[in-house]
Amino acid sequence: MHWLRCVLAEWQLLRSRLVRSRLGLWLLLLGAGGVWLAARGGPLTVVAPHVAMLGAVLGVAFTAASDADRAALSLILTHPTTPLAVAAGRWLAALTAAATLVLALLFVSGAVASGPGGLLVRAGAAACGAAAAAAGCALVAGAAGGNTLAGVLFLYIAVPSVVSADALATAPAAGMLARVGALVLELLPGVWRYAALERGDPLGWVHAACWAVGGVAGTARLLSRRAM
Repeated sequence: MHWLRCVLAEWQLLRSRLVRSRLGLWLLLLGAGGVWLAARGGPLTVVAPHVAMLGAVLGVAFTAASDADRAALSLILTHPTTPLAVAAGRWLAALTAAATLVLALLFVSGAVASGPGGLLVRAGAAACGAAAAAAGCALVAGAAGGNTLAGVLFLYIAVPSVVSADALATAPAAGMLARVGALVLELLPGVWRYAALERGDPLGWVHAACWAVGGVAGTARLLSRRAM
């Protein structure tokens, strides 16, 4: 129970950041962009995971990867808590921010387009899985390199991650650079992979789970080294 209370204490940081920082504004703009894409014909099963992943990275950037947050971690770890609880709480905060964003996106898009309820549920589930993976990856990036690496991850998810690794690797003119790019697309969380989560793709769900669990565990490891 004490460990869960420590996790919830870190999770509650999200509420203050939504009110006292630009996180709420960025999430609002991101959600508006998602609604616009959906209204222009973008499939919700792709738009929702894409927006969710970007929202998760923003959540990490504003709750765990900033210079102030990283500097405060040494003080936080002197309290009766653990690195794993801190990492899990910040991951949960980022996931909550992304899930709230997706819920609003699906509500508005469903009201405008009157899509089938099953599609909205599947898109929401895929978005939550994608957000969990992106939050885990962003946590590790933020713990290692701050908002610089988190920003690189944001840009990667925004543009290159929509390209299929299979298509890039098998392109007729694929060279060494293309093969390296395909490997990056295979390893990192990507829209191209998580768009298939709504179809129940087992490999995609395993990939997302590995990033969610591994990201929290890896961040806890980095934090424990910093506390030594």
